[in-house]
Amino acid sequence: MQLLLGTLPRRPVGDQRLLSLEGADGDRHGVLHVLFRFVVSVDDGVRLSPTDELAEILGSANRADLLIGAALARADDVVILYRGNLDPLVVPLRWFRTRPDGPRLDVSDLAVTDFGQTVLLGAYEAATDAILYEFDDEYRQRAKRRQLETDRSLGGALRRLRLQKGLRQSDFPGLTAKEIARIERGEVKKPQQRTLAAIAKRLGVAAKEISTY
Repeated sequence: MQLLLGTLPRRPVGDQRLLSLEGADGDRHGVLHVLFRFVVSVDDGVRLSPTDELAEILGSANRADLLIGAALARADDVVILYRGNLDPLVVPLRWFRTRPDGPRLDVSDLAVTDFGQTVLLGAYEAATDAILYEFDDEYRQRAKRRQLETDRSLGGALRRLRLQKGLRQSDFPGLTAKEIARIERGEVKKPQQRTLAAIAKRLGVAAKEISTY
């Protein structure tokens, strides 16, 4: 720790972040929080993933979508989760809803497991992706984009092709934007032949080719 502090500049530079696997005394702990934008340290009551899992998570290209540790703020009834990029995420304990016949929450037994993909509160498990989907707008937008990109329905194919062509839902002569939107959302499973023909003509493909995109 002394070597680390000796090599750092006197003023914070950029978006520096630190994951500390060992403790530090009070004064040194304060210095670290001045020098780094985010400090994740066992001194803050953080329960980190096992070392081998930490190495895997931190080396992952999608580390921001995985968790490396968690801390309980009992006075505020929240859990602070730390992502692989060290960003903190505050989740109210009330979000972890239990079923009458399901396992009960045990906040004293808090852990992150499954290489950052699961939060444990005793026997209760919560998926990391479900937490991020609820509390991170950017993650939710990315997840929705991935879902659309892998949607093999006619509506998903139409949306991909429309965007590929740079068209809006309102750019189809004889059809309303609402009609196109309903097809893309899967509310219309089998559009009429004349509708498909009009869509295909505007897209510049054969009607039977739309679903292949």
